[in-house]
Amino acid sequence: GTGKELVARAIHFHSQRNKRPFVAINCAAIPDTLLEDELFGHVKGAYTSAVTSKEGLFRMAHRGTLFLDEVGEMNEAMQAKLLRVIETGEVKPLGSDKVHTVDIRLIVATKRDLKEMVKDGRFREDLYYRIHVVPIVIPPLRERPDDILLLMQHFFRKYGAKMGREIKKIDGAVIDGFMQYNWPGNVRELENVVEYLVAISSTDTITEDMCASTVIADSGWEFKDVPLREAKDQFVVKYLDNLFRKTRGNISQAAKHAGYYRADFYKLFQKYGMDPKTYRRRKKLVRTDKIAEAK
Repeated sequence: GTGKELVARAIHFHSQRNKRPFVAINCAAIPDTLLEDELFGHVKGAYTSAVTSKEGLFRMAHRGTLFLDEVGEMNEAMQAKLLRVIETGEVKPLGSDKVHTVDIRLIVATKRDLKEMVKDGRFREDLYYRIHVVPIVIPPLRERPDDILLLMQHFFRKYGAKMGREIKKIDGAVIDGFMQYNWPGNVRELENVVEYLVAISSTDTITEDMCASTVIADSGWEFKDVPLREAKDQFVVKYLDNLFRKTRGNISQAAKHAGYYRADFYKLFQKYGMDPKTYRRRKKLVRTDKIAEAK
């Protein structure tokens, strides 16, 4: 969900292999008994239901890129077969004696700690060192706030084209909501929210009220096992954040809502290092092709 396949695609399309195929598979989604067939293919008659030959993903990705997601879910037998292909550059379809040479860029990904799996004997050490050549660590989306705007822009364009709807503008408050939500489901969750907003849109503008049934409507304050004083501070910060979002940084309105005198309210938000000005910068409406610039 952190966007591993997006990164893999970016590597492929910015490489010299970009005119060749990009082939992706989620190893966790394929039963062990079928994964070998998916990767290496088979010849006609290899087994009872093999009425035609199948090329296999390694051969489909020849001179391009093969992306194996969730490689940590492979069983030991498949790990051994993958290692052999990496070492020899050759694949042999099921039921065939013929060997095919493949030239691919192999990108693998996993949410598991492969180093720990090696220690526990659940992942081959030799395969680990073969695939752990240029590691790329992708942090969760909450740790990459700058990516949120880029992803929003990308997915609004993608789903607008897919559904035949031209979304031209988006309410600044919606962008604020996307930026301030924690995104526990990472890129996949963000993509789903954008798809929903495009699907229910009846005009060319995404407005704040359209988000009422989404996770960004009110991310709320989650209880954590912390001392009472710290929990109180967390609540006040969240409360002030929501208040400034609602009033767009207007101190007088925010103080009125909070039931504070303006001078006392100043002391309150300054105590927590909050700056109302940051809530005023967002334009009322932002063009969807300019979301990435709306910082």
